[in-house]
Amino acid sequence: MASSATAYEVACEAVGSLLREPGRKAILRSELVSCAPAHACDRALRRYCESGELTRVGQGIYGIGAAKVFEIVPEVMPKLGYRIQPTEPVRGYSQKSGGAVWRLDRPCHRLIRKRGVQAIFETPDGKPVASRQQGVTMSAMQEPPTRREIEAHFHTFERCHSPARAEKDLIVRRALVAMECFRSERATLAIEGGTALVAYHRLTNRFSEDLDIRLIPNESVQRLGAEQRITALKEIGQAFKAHIHAEMPFLQPTRKGRIRKDGVLQTFIYNYKSAVPDEQVVAGLKCELVHIPLMMPTVSRPALGGGMFEAIRPAEIASGKWQALTTRLPRNADSYPDLVRHVHDLAAIGPVLEALDPETARETMLRGETTHYAVATVLKELARPVWRDHYESYMGRMGVLPVSDWPNSHPNWDAVLANITALARELGLLQANSG
Repeated sequence: MASSATAYEVACEAVGSLLREPGRKAILRSELVSCAPAHACDRALRRYCESGELTRVGQGIYGIGAAKVFEIVPEVMPKLGYRIQPTEPVRGYSQKSGGAVWRLDRPCHRLIRKRGVQAIFETPDGKPVASRQQGVTMSAMQEPPTRREIEAHFHTFERCHSPARAEKDLIVRRALVAMECFRSERATLAIEGGTALVAYHRLTNRFSEDLDIRLIPNESVQRLGAEQRITALKEIGQAFKAHIHAEMPFLQPTRKGRIRKDGVLQTFIYNYKSAVPDEQVVAGLKCELVHIPLMMPTVSRPALGGGMFEAIRPAEIASGKWQALTTRLPRNADSYPDLVRHVHDLAAIGPVLEALDPETARETMLRGETTHYAVATVLKELARPVWRDHYESYMGRMGVLPVSDWPNSHPNWDAVLANITALARELGLLQANSG
């Protein structure tokens, strides 16, 4: 019997042979298992995905190179036993139908998706069929969470103060999946803030109240004159607002948000009808869009909806949190007790930033009002006993784990304060004789 290494080599050769076939757009895992054991085939497929020659676009389906969804579907569906029937072409552009609509001879619940573009399948009579995605159908993504889903999500956490918080977290996660599908020819979208730390970098473990989004204008927009650039930024923001509502129609846009005159900052607020109302949890979702270039590049992270998605690097996020603390905390400390979330997040980001070149990290942090004096003022303010109470209150509402010294818990306030002070010193934000 062939050794494991030999089986792997056979599987790699089989994949390579299929890749060399002229005109081929995709590979099915089932095409390989007759050549080598399943574990060897999976290992070979992972190798080619890591090299970029293949992209996993569905269960057991791998796109070759730059092949698009509308090229992959007609090749693989007949091999899977489906017959594609004639249908009317899609008129106009829709991100949802960017992978085309395919009418099959019988219902198909497969998910075939690449870079946010998904194939939509119909039954012979033209009715859409929901695709299965991580146990949740795409049609369910269009609907508010059910009571059963809310209760199941509520019981997932060791600490969650109400089902309403679990409901809102489900809606935030669904909004992130919808957001990942947004495309614009004039800007690149990336997630930032505490949401990025939780859902994409996975450095923290707390609830996120809203979506912090960076829409990075392309060079064509940046070269425009002032008035034209403002118009373009506002149009991009409105397209995003319409996209989220189209993907999640139960979210109702409101007039509570604001758009700055220069279009750089745009806030959109949606309301939803809560199935489990709680006066401590606002039944709404805020999307805050910032249109400014980056000091540091983004990094790809596993997306909630499958594939990869761009997230702002932790150092850039930390810079924004330092600025939030230095500009708001000393002046309005008693008005913003929830600013403690930035302290919690900075303490968690610290270990990641230690791997950065100190000069690069320092350059990223020292912007605007983030000066040595301002950082020292923040740490002096945080030494007041009231901030321990603010932290414990905030984590009681927003934490998903207990606050304790035990492993797999949220750190207590003393540990958080020690970590953020050490981070400030490590980055040179705090002078040696301060604090």
